[in-house]
Amino acid sequence: MTIHAYYGDISHLKNEQKMFDDLLTQLKLHWGNSEDWIYLFYNTMWSGQEIDVIAFTKEAIVVIDLKNYSGNLVGSENGEWVINGELEVQGGSQINPFVQIRKNRFAVLEWFKSAELFTDQNLGFISGCIILNELSSTQMDLSHSVRKWFYVTDIANSVDTLSKLHTKGISLASDDILYLVNKLKLKEYSWDQGAAPRVRNLIQSDDRDNPSDNSRDQSSAPIKYTLQNQMEKKYKGALVSYLFFYGTVIICLAFAFNIANHLKDEGIGYLFSLFFGR
Repeated sequence: MTIHAYYGDISHLKNEQKMFDDLLTQLKLHWGNSEDWIYLFYNTMWSGQEIDVIAFTKEAIVVIDLKNYSGNLVGSENGEWVINGELEVQGGSQINPFVQIRKNRFAVLEWFKSAELFTDQNLGFISGCIILNELSSTQMDLSHSVRKWFYVTDIANSVDTLSKLHTKGISLASDDILYLVNKLKLKEYSWDQGAAPRVRNLIQSDDRDNPSDNSRDQSSAPIKYTLQNQMEKKYKGALVSYLFFYGTVIICLAFAFNIANHLKDEGIGYLFSLFFGR
């Protein structure tokens, strides 16, 4: 078994602790008989922030928050997250779980900087993940830059999310994590390793800015069309201005050329006849 779990303080929230046990059980699908390893720290403090779970693999550091909700999830970077159209998904003291995980992620980053550890790692690529109990569908409005480091999944599919994270600039050894265990004074976490993992379910996704989702093309097409119209109007306006300007110049030059010719033939008297009549 290459799943290593430690804790800083046992949570008094039994549902949260059960979710952590279920998460460990689910990870057996990948790490149960693998040469790869994963370390998970449960309920630890980082720069004054209590973090549910932080996971370490050879190529990733993931800040995780466990949410005991099930159903259809709708959320974005701003505003409340809602499950099943009515129940708000709490983000601790923050407005939503994304803001919460973003704050926790920075707390971990600041802790490493303050402790002067992992200085050879690109800690700017620390990932964040919200793991819910069981999801039926998600509709997440997240920017492309956020999707590079932030993930939303459930217990059954958590193993797929975590096992596929290979972060550029992060390369860890098992000894590095054991050093952290000692520095943080963590204790080994006991769990029922004989429990059976959940069956992975297919989460229906209608997420914005998802390359595999048709909704991305549908939502971006009107924007592209509007921008194209704006550019066309801009060029048309500029063309009209240029035509008016050069047309005026040509008329003025023609008028001046005409006057010059008449002055050559008729002399100054032409100007008097032009303005006062003959």
